Amino acid sequence: MQSVFKWKKIFFSLLALNFVLSAFVPFLIKSDFLGLSEEAVEVLIIALLLILAYVVNFLYLREVGRLKRYQVNLEDRLQDTFKYIGSVNLQIEEMRQAFANFKKYPESKKDIRTVFIYFSEKILSIVNADWVILRIIDIKTGRTIRDGTFTRNNQKINHFKFDNQEILSGQCRSEQCTIVKSDQENLNIKACCILPSKLNGRDQEFFVRSMVNQLEMMFIVFSSLSNRKVGNSKNRIKKK
Repeated sequence: MQSVFKWKKIFFSLLALNFVLSAFVPFLIKSDFLGLSEEAVEVLIIALLLILAYVVNFLYLREVGRLKRYQVNLEDRLQDTFKYIGSVNLQIEEMRQAFANFKKYPESKKDIRTVFIYFSEKILSIVNADWVILRIIDIKTGRTIRDGTFTRNNQKINHFKFDNQEILSGQCRSEQCTIVKSDQENLNIKACCILPSKLNGRDQEFFVRSMVNQLEMMFIVFSSLSNRKVGNSKNRIKKK
């Protein structure tokens, strides 16, 4: 704002000087100005007025151009902001659905398979990737407990084989791939997500990590329910 007021003062000062000189032109011509003839004074004053008019016009056009560039940049920033807000709202909605759509915990292999498919679809709906791998790894043995590779629109895609130790250490053979692991550190398992591309900022990383954490929790519940079912079956057999 201070810059705008400064240029306003300059414009009005130059215009005022121009008007004053225009008003005093007849007196300057009649007077013996610097010992010059009337014709020379006329030429000098006209040249001075033209120079002032050019300076005022030049400054005006430069300021208009600057304001137009600022407006364009502002519109671009607003568009980027609206896109960002839209993407955040979409991610929030996807997270809300992900956390609210499960009315019961998985109890069978079919149920946990459905959970894997569900979270893979949610991740692919946000991340610009052709495929995603979701894997549950036993931290102590490095063994794969359960995993699944899911592609967009069921495409057939060849991808690298990922070693579990590399996944747990966060290393990836391809520079473009991304590994997102669950946050919990006091469990014997680790849920991991492997993507063939880099994530677009911290928001996407937060979204994917939230999905992975939720998948890990679902798998823990599934394992607990499965073990309880096995235990109940053994108890029935013993009673018989």
